[in-house]
Amino acid sequence: MRTKTVRNIPKLKVSSRIRAPEFFDPEKVSIFHYESKSHKNWPHVVKFSGGKTSGMLLFILLEAGLLKAERGDVVIFNNTSAEHPKTYEFVKQCKRVVEKKYKIPFFWIEYQTYEDARQGEYVRLPSFKLVNPAPYSETNPDGYHHKGEVFEEMLSHKGYVPTFFQRICTQSLKLESSRSFLREWLANKEETERLGHFGESSRLNDDEMYARHRRNQGSVPPDIFFAKKAFVKTRPFTRVSQKWSDYSDVTVPFTNKQLEGKAYGRKADFGKGGIEYISFVGIRHDEMRRVIKIQKRNTGEGDAEGYEGEHVYMPLAGMRIAEDDVHDFWKKQTWKLDLRKEDNLSNCTFCFLKGVEKLKAAREAIKKEQVAEYADTPCDVRWWAGIEKRYGRDIKAEGRKRKSKDNDFDFIGFFGPSKIDAPKTDAPEKMSYRLLAEKDRLDKIDMSAEDVLPCDCTD
Repeated sequence: MRTKTVRNIPKLKVSSRIRAPEFFDPEKVSIFHYESKSHKNWPHVVKFSGGKTSGMLLFILLEAGLLKAERGDVVIFNNTSAEHPKTYEFVKQCKRVVEKKYKIPFFWIEYQTYEDARQGEYVRLPSFKLVNPAPYSETNPDGYHHKGEVFEEMLSHKGYVPTFFQRICTQSLKLESSRSFLREWLANKEETERLGHFGESSRLNDDEMYARHRRNQGSVPPDIFFAKKAFVKTRPFTRVSQKWSDYSDVTVPFTNKQLEGKAYGRKADFGKGGIEYISFVGIRHDEMRRVIKIQKRNTGEGDAEGYEGEHVYMPLAGMRIAEDDVHDFWKKQTWKLDLRKEDNLSNCTFCFLKGVEKLKAAREAIKKEQVAEYADTPCDVRWWAGIEKRYGRDIKAEGRKRKSKDNDFDFIGFFGPSKIDAPKTDAPEKMSYRLLAEKDRLDKIDMSAEDVLPCDCTD
């Protein structure tokens, strides 16, 4: 890969057809190299997070002419329903430009569960749905969710919150949803498959659900178990079929011979003898820990289960693009993600992986915005506190044994062990969203909570 640091980043003229600048000319400049000649023929997938880094990567690839709709190439944005409104505005603009100027399909997708029979019982199963780039409402039922509904559906289905060591949010909302999407997209059909039973109402049986929980070594009491399942049971129990052309203006039939005969029914088969594809992710050179993790997965040294057939490329890392380069790039564009770096509101607004100091900055930035519509949404830290209390693990009530030597906790939330209620003393507290929401000054936090890895939502 190219190792020279590039600072002279050109401006993209969105409103007119332009000739690719020399820097982006793939005949003259090596943005990246294919690890195998066959990779050039496989579909290329850009996993767009909605942030500035993945946005820069996306337009570098487009300007270089490296994406081709007829090959099956596609851009995916996984909506967690927990983004800042300005992130959604940025993604909408990116979709408009990508489809109008470059003619590459750009889809918004969301995690969605549905009901179907498995091994003689009705269960909830995870999948995805397509959404349009306008907010969900009664008059726009196919619009994107932005009040935490998708995030909560995942928590209600799982029954617990993600932690530093169990990042079920990334796994479910991004990785698995993207994989489900690609299984149907690369099957080269006109629409997605209808999923779920044909009943007129939910067919879940509470006794069967709880018996299955107990068979899986679960110990949550029935009242807590069903309180956690309440939200997912309100969600649609079938997934309707959706036409790709209703969610993108530039869908075209694939002419890629590499895809022929490699779909079973309505879904593509991945891995040996099946479809392979290229994934582009926006990871910079100054995020080397994440680079190494993905490189190991590519070579089979890391956990590659669930990634069969996928070959991940990180061109920005190879070009030695760092955070300052990304900011320089967007300063020269006619539109941008209108969120200040120091406010830390990009991606999920109050993501627990941001660390205490960044979460404090995000809280103060939201306070300054003073937007009434943020109440009871992921732009309100009290929403996160409520979610944590509802889906966290109450150690005593659930009859769980403490595995930590530190017995001064009775609850496991996003940040790990903590206390359900505020202590009666001034002793330092373990980090929690309750603490972030209630304290004017977070000077009583046990600062070992700062000893966490940075955000690692690699998809």
